[in-house]
Amino acid sequence: MLRPSSGAALVALAALALPLGLAAQDDDPANTRWVFQGEFTSVLSQGNSESFTAGLGTVIRRQWESDALRFEFGGIRTESSRITRRAVGTVDDFVVDVTSDSEKTAESLYARSRYDRTLSERFFAYGAVDWLRNTFAGIESRFLLAAGAGNTWIDQDTQRFKTNYAVTYTIQKDVVERPDADKNFPGARLGWEYWNQLTATSTFDSALLVDLNLSDTDDVRYDLTNSLAVNISEKLALKPSLQFLYRTRPSLASVSLFTAGGEATGDTVLTELEKLDTFFRLALVLTL
Repeated sequence: MLRPSSGAALVALAALALPLGLAAQDDDPANTRWVFQGEFTSVLSQGNSESFTAGLGTVIRRQWESDALRFEFGGIRTESSRITRRAVGTVDDFVVDVTSDSEKTAESLYARSRYDRTLSERFFAYGAVDWLRNTFAGIESRFLLAAGAGNTWIDQDTQRFKTNYAVTYTIQKDVVERPDADKNFPGARLGWEYWNQLTATSTFDSALLVDLNLSDTDDVRYDLTNSLAVNISEKLALKPSLQFLYRTRPSLASVSLFTAGGEATGDTVLTELEKLDTFFRLALVLTL
């Protein structure tokens, strides 16, 4: 369930996108159709081990002659169960009790909105709002505003390639606050978007975002996603994707301190989390 802070982020996305969408209206019916894409990912294992992973993703977009509007919402959650067995009775006569304790082992939620305005054949301007929660990576909430421009290098029926660059402002709340870092900071963003129609029934997508913290230039975030969509029918496709999230200064975790002999001291220390998170998804995509 989304918390109040996430709800505020979604409201802000809608507030930004609504006036931009109204401003981009025209009278051509061919250019006023919304396109919806829904993705569903699920992995279930039962028996000697139990786990359940569910992922949802939604993309809503609209294209006009010189304008484009895009919304993205989604998330992934994994729950795992630890199975414990205990025998009660004697060696020759016993009953096995089985207990199962479930816990959340991974969760990531996101919401994004972006508006593009074409200024010439090779140049466009854009504004974007991003929100992210990934508590297992130490991020309680990250809200980012971006305003920038980009270049269209290839725009063909079978291939497209764009680069973009922007100034950003980030409002971030970590699960464990880093004492030497600013919660709110300006930044710079670079990225690319590549699309290729490989065959009549398959397409390849690649998207990269690089975010630099201008208050601490040692803090750089990378987000690279590559995906391959294979059409099953006119409206359904199977889409494997691989996402890499890398941060040079990851969030912190609070860890209990033990002696060399394994005794708890009652103290806690701060340590950095892993710099790289990897997500592999196999999704069923519905396009309307």
